[in-house]
Amino acid sequence: MEKIIGIEYCTAWGYLPRAVALAQNLLDQHKNNINKLILIPSSGGVFEVTLNGELIFSKKELDRFPEENEVEDKMKQLLEKMS
Repeated sequence: MEKIIGIEYCTAWGYLPRAVALAQNLLDQHKNNINKLILIPSSGGVFEVTLNGELIFSKKELDRFPEENEVEDKMKQLLEKMS
């Protein structure tokens, strides 16, 4: 099963550095256990993280950015279940 992570970020609010930092953390942690990691420029203040299209984190829903390692920890649990 492919493991595709998507990080959708708002360009207007300058969320690219956060998206890149999260992408780097996930790639460092999971190396070749991820098939694709896609950065998706967007608007509207979004910062959404998905795994195979399933929403893992939503700034829009929670009205906050993820806490330190919040997404990484959840992603680790999900990826381990898939292996």
